[in-house]
Amino acid sequence: MVLNSRSILLMLMLSVCVQAASVEFELLTHIDNNQWLPQPKGEPGIAGDHLILTDDDIFGSIFNPDGCFSFNLMNPVGIQEPDYPPGYAEGIHSMTGSITLDIDRNTVEVISLAFEGDILSWATAYQWLVQPGDPATSYNTDGTPNGGTYAASADANWAFDISFDWYYDTPYEDPGTIDMAFDNYNWTGFIIPVSKLNPTDMAETILDDPLGYFSETSEDFESWLLDEVVSRLPQDATCLLFAQGQAHPSWRNPMMGMTMDGIIGETIIGYTITEFSPNKADIDKDWGVDLTDFAILASQWQQIPGKPSADIAPPSGDGFVDINDLAFLVKNWLWGVGPNEL
Repeated sequence: MVLNSRSILLMLMLSVCVQAASVEFELLTHIDNNQWLPQPKGEPGIAGDHLILTDDDIFGSIFNPDGCFSFNLMNPVGIQEPDYPPGYAEGIHSMTGSITLDIDRNTVEVISLAFEGDILSWATAYQWLVQPGDPATSYNTDGTPNGGTYAASADANWAFDISFDWYYDTPYEDPGTIDMAFDNYNWTGFIIPVSKLNPTDMAETILDDPLGYFSETSEDFESWLLDEVVSRLPQDATCLLFAQGQAHPSWRNPMMGMTMDGIIGETIIGYTITEFSPNKADIDKDWGVDLTDFAILASQWQQIPGKPSADIAPPSGDGFVDINDLAFLVKNWLWGVGPNEL
């Protein structure tokens, strides 16, 4: 295959859409979590370290003494003590569940959010995404929550920033009720391939917790990730999700015990076992568009696609590897490739 400057210019001018990858992330929870949420009215003098090696002990909490990873931090600002409902609105709420994101190289959207945690053996709290038309849209949410930016590259540290609406369904009233709602709630964080989570590649990447929840954890947040998080990922995990958010409720049940000045803060740590890349030009799904991807495309040139498929354009494919696929690869050349990988 011979390319001249004219054909290269033509390829660069071609506009090709990116097909988003829909990926489900499971919350990473400690083995001792068991879905029990710490309670504000535990035994006096009892404390628990809810995140390993972090300075977040909550006195009066009796559950999760050995820690968990994915949680909801309810900062007791505006709590109506001493009459707030027992078992809710203070402390760290450990949850399990999953979140599904639509991701491409430029954007990220929340498709589904389904977290849950047992407050008592018979009572469970839920965290749900607000969808257009949901009853939650009547509680100061706009119902159009999805939107955000994503940049998967070493220079951008695989960073994303996303805004969405969500609500709490707690056991305070019957299941299916809305007890707190949040409008345009912002998550900031990153999604990074597990293959990059090693001392060599981490030297090229700067990762931190945007809200500073881990400021007292250690001098090196990246070392904490390697030592305390990566070691607990399943062997088949492909990518790690780390997100943080903090906001006042846009509406809350007046009987919930928290005022509108109350602050909800979250750290979400999850993983996926899905083999994916947010960029279709990354044919071998190693989170970089390089000579390996070009070689795969060249081996299938002017043919029906093989495995992995180089039929990357248009988004749904056209059953043939041709100039459209090459143009898309050229347009995304060196996406995600760090300086030491060139």
